Amino acid sequence: MNIPMCSVAVLTYLLGFASIGQPVEQKAIEQKVSERKVTVRSLKEQVEALGDLNINRVDRLLLPAMRKAGIDCWITMSRENHIDPVFSYIMDVETEGGHRNAYIFFDDGSDRLKRILIGTHLPRKSKIWDRILPYKNTNDERGPSLQPVLKQVIDELKPKKIGINESATIPICDGLTVQMKKHLVDAIGPQYASRLVPAEQLIVDFLDTRLPEEMSYFVEAANLTERLAAEVLSNEVIKPGTTAIGDLIWYARNRLMELKLQTYWSLGISVHRRGSRDLDESTIIQPGDIVHTDLGIIYCGLYTDYQRSGYVLKPGETEPPGGYQKALANVVKVHEVLARVATVGKPGYVIKQEVEGLCAKAGITASIGCHSIDAGVHGIGAWFNANWPDRYSVRATFPARLGAYYAIEFSVTTGIPEWGGEKLSMGGEDDAYVTENGLKFFLPLQEKYFLIKSGQGTQ
Repeated sequence: MNIPMCSVAVLTYLLGFASIGQPVEQKAIEQKVSERKVTVRSLKEQVEALGDLNINRVDRLLLPAMRKAGIDCWITMSRENHIDPVFSYIMDVETEGGHRNAYIFFDDGSDRLKRILIGTHLPRKSKIWDRILPYKNTNDERGPSLQPVLKQVIDELKPKKIGINESATIPICDGLTVQMKKHLVDAIGPQYASRLVPAEQLIVDFLDTRLPEEMSYFVEAANLTERLAAEVLSNEVIKPGTTAIGDLIWYARNRLMELKLQTYWSLGISVHRRGSRDLDESTIIQPGDIVHTDLGIIYCGLYTDYQRSGYVLKPGETEPPGGYQKALANVVKVHEVLARVATVGKPGYVIKQEVEGLCAKAGITASIGCHSIDAGVHGIGAWFNANWPDRYSVRATFPARLGAYYAIEFSVTTGIPEWGGEKLSMGGEDDAYVTENGLKFFLPLQEKYFLIKSGQGTQ
């Protein structure tokens, strides 16, 4: 779920690690939880980081996106308690949502967009907005209103094509409500209302294109997600024979609160064991179990999504059984195939088909379901998934974009000899970005299980 950041107060959950840009090493993973030091960024640093990213997005990415779409004016209409999701990416530190606001970008042919904000709760200064205009009085009992100012600005700009946030397929591009559209149409009149067009492609190009400076923040976030998984999949949290799946889920939620971080969903933690399917949260973790996490965080407006696996050693074991190790090795192999196949310009559904075909030839049964991670964890860019419009919209037809970020997600089915040939379906998920030579992962792939020792109290 995408959580709009409609004021800087929301940014209190943002924090970082001292080891900026450095992948988590196995040695660090093996440390006791109490020895893993986390350096929390100050709120000021967090707010400034997000604000700077947004300023640079608007300065460097928005004009090319508008010109590519053939739109010379883009209007985002937003109101209190129903903030347009795009607002999170066109605000700076000083900008907050208002009662009924209009955010206007206009291309006058120069190398800088005109940026006009009309509304309430206006900033005293801004690094994004050139003109900041309050409501004007009307000649009726309504009092000051957005509409006369909006009409005045549009009459002045004389736009040829006006992009608005409507989309039948991509949720984040569909933030304009029915009533706010009516408010806009009533304000600008029929001449300009006839020039309204969906801004879907503009928004996709604007938000799915990454800035180089985002990389270091994302690696911080990826490291933090990995460390959380390592903590959950440790003996300091898991007591075999006592700890339930639900205990781990609540531990992870509480830990995120302690770190002042947020996630965008309920967190996924599951257990795989022979002869069992769909084990619920009351299930007690036992020796021989595979414990699987699906965790992600929001960090400076960036989203992570990672899956990791741990194994609960049986008494006398020092490593997982061979069948379990093969299952994890198959996950790594599928990641490697995806890294080669997912090249710039190739449609998402084609990537899925090619990878599944290559895996089948290698004797691996894989089901690919990757998604972009940009403005939301299930982003607006390409999805390497089935061409299923009613579920995934048009995103499976989008091409992989150079530099874009993706959650490389799939499941692999492996027969486990120790289970009498019963099959194990294991999820794999690592975040990556697209280079000229295919995918590059932000962190090393998981090649070994996190090991949880069994002790007294196991059944």
